[in-house]
Amino acid sequence: MKQFNLLLAVLAFFLTTNQTIAQQGTLNYQIVVNDSKGPKGNLPIVLIETSTFARKEFKTSASGQLTLALSEGKEWMMNVGGMKNYALLTVPQGTGSGSATISYNVKRWNKINQPPVDRSKLTLQEVPQTINGRDMPGAGNSIIQIIAVNDKDRPWPGIEVKLTCFELNKSFIAKTDGKGIARFNVPNNNSYQIDLDGENDFEYIEVGDRSTIRGLTLTYEKINFSENRDDEGYLVQKFSVEPTPVSNRVMVTLYVQGGPNGGRNEEIFLDQTYSNERYAGKTDDEGKIVFLLPKKRSYLVSFPFHKNAQLLDLTRFRGIGYMQSSVRYSPDPRLQYPENYLPSASTLKEYDINSLLNKRFADTDDDELVNVSVKWGNNKINSGSKEALLELGFSIKQDKIVNRDLSPLNLCFVLDHSGSMGGESIEILKAAMHKFIGKLRPIDKVSIVFFESTSVVAYPSAAPNTGKLTDLINAAQATGGTNIYDGLVMGYDQVSASYNPKGVNRVILLTDGYGSKPVDFILDESKKYFEKGIAVSGIGIGTGSNQALLSLLSKYSGGFEHQVIGAEGIPQALEEEYHSFTNPLATNLRVTVKYNHRIIYKTLYGVPEAKNTNNSVVFELDNVFATLNRMALLKFKIENPSRDIEKDKITIQVNYFDEQKQKEVEVVKETNLEWTDETDMEMIYDEQLKTTYSIAVINQALKSIADLCDAKNFEGAKKNVQTTLKALRKVSGDKYSAELKPFIDELELYLEALNRAIKNKG
Repeated sequence: MKQFNLLLAVLAFFLTTNQTIAQQGTLNYQIVVNDSKGPKGNLPIVLIETSTFARKEFKTSASGQLTLALSEGKEWMMNVGGMKNYALLTVPQGTGSGSATISYNVKRWNKINQPPVDRSKLTLQEVPQTINGRDMPGAGNSIIQIIAVNDKDRPWPGIEVKLTCFELNKSFIAKTDGKGIARFNVPNNNSYQIDLDGENDFEYIEVGDRSTIRGLTLTYEKINFSENRDDEGYLVQKFSVEPTPVSNRVMVTLYVQGGPNGGRNEEIFLDQTYSNERYAGKTDDEGKIVFLLPKKRSYLVSFPFHKNAQLLDLTRFRGIGYMQSSVRYSPDPRLQYPENYLPSASTLKEYDINSLLNKRFADTDDDELVNVSVKWGNNKINSGSKEALLELGFSIKQDKIVNRDLSPLNLCFVLDHSGSMGGESIEILKAAMHKFIGKLRPIDKVSIVFFESTSVVAYPSAAPNTGKLTDLINAAQATGGTNIYDGLVMGYDQVSASYNPKGVNRVILLTDGYGSKPVDFILDESKKYFEKGIAVSGIGIGTGSNQALLSLLSKYSGGFEHQVIGAEGIPQALEEEYHSFTNPLATNLRVTVKYNHRIIYKTLYGVPEAKNTNNSVVFELDNVFATLNRMALLKFKIENPSRDIEKDKITIQVNYFDEQKQKEVEVVKETNLEWTDETDMEMIYDEQLKTTYSIAVINQALKSIADLCDAKNFEGAKKNVQTTLKALRKVSGDKYSAELKPFIDELELYLEALNRAIKNKG
């Protein structure tokens, strides 16, 4: 295994450099696969070309051997039986050869290659260890001895070692003694990540159900360079001698092309995926920069004016590793010249507060299909209270759903795998796609188009073959730019080829980018497909997606629009899309909220108003599907608060037609505010509600800012941004959630843009 990993590292070094090629080369590759019983014969070996998604199938011989001759394509992802994405084979420019002896152990492979845990989101309990060499494990525990040595097998004394167990939410901590041994007494039946001298996930160890004493020797080299945090929290590396890779770090050499300075003296940032660790540096006069980066991780490369330019995947490096890569720095004019992209009424984004809803509303006690949840942000008020926030939640009782027939599906997934989708985003997308594909039936038709700078039909329209689809989805790598239009047209053509007048014909477009074609152009070109009965559902990820395009495509074609703020929302969006293929469970859902002269309705967030008269406000949800989980927020003004305000009720009346029972339903609920003599009060206590309300505040502010920018009142717009940021700090106490941070960044970018606009105007 070590020989194979070293070979991969050497191949990566030679095959990722930029050289002018005259002709297609050939890679001759020999594989020997063994398991615990000996040679692994008749084992499927599948190769997927990562740019064209061409697929090749082979099987090992009775002796577990296979010889490959690859003379087409560029990079081939190799699956070894159940060990998916085992290796990336690169076809050289001339003739190359290689070999690998593979130990077939699917369980271990999956464990080693599962996505790392983002520890920045955890609070791990630290458990110091004081175990000596004479101690014996207690009942239900084992003693683990980690031995740290250098490449000459000499022990490392005084090294901090941690055994971190995420199931227990604990880190067991010890230091190596003079013999390089750190000892731990830990619970059985758990897996532990071994952290060595600050390097997380250096190795892992499984502890079974038998109490035992085990030892594991790890070869480790200390870094011989300085690595310090700057004022913004980035790790900055400085080398006093020529850098070289070590056992736990890959030497990554990047050559930057493009950018404001032609690649020279450009700032560059690396974000470690599944982590909050960030690296920063600057290229030299030749556009070159070197990093020594921890293995088993991926890194998103960014520049000041180009976010997520490329993904560096170091997850396959095990031995000494080198990597060289060219990175194209293509400045985004929206970042480089933000003053030219100020919000306007015609291009205004409005974010769905429900896209950040990460809880499911609990079932109510009644026997009706739709749950109606009523909850105040803070149900207590005092003499100083001026406002109150009411949360109304709507969901479906899953046990009330009757199984329904589903029309034949003819779907094309048009999926963005550009560089900005790298790391966690694309892995979440893959997992969600596997789940969706698993629901398709033989009568359905499915196709997949992947797009970045270029587009490719990875799976032409056909009945779903789960094995092939799984391999193709797993092989997708994040790279390149965002060319939405070409991918969309390919999607239309695939659905057209299998058009079913009695079925659902839909393109599902998922992207986190903007694309270069104008919205009007794409919409006009799409209308001829809409006229054929092909709908588009758009899933926009993050604040950088082209919401205007996705919204218009969905609106005019009869599809659905899904806003996803973080990649973790992709599975829910696809689940909602699947359920939209059925008929709605309920229709004409109408909510009437009746207020009074002391608790006065002010604003509705999350859904548009239908009517506001006679001390009542009305809103509607026309169609209700099985995945319904939606909130509406109502802000009220408190007029002359006093203790007897508890008698003033708010009435919520919900009417809808239950399509399953074919009957009209009415649900009525009442709520009131409670008086308190407390003085230190917040309008909202729930952290989730603080985040969703903050998005509502941002939406409201952006409308005003857009109007002011259209009127060239940049000073007024700037003041509005500052006031909004101040209000958000008051709600969140400067502790913004991870979901809210992109919106705060967007407001701060507008603040910078307005300062430039004011300066240019002056």
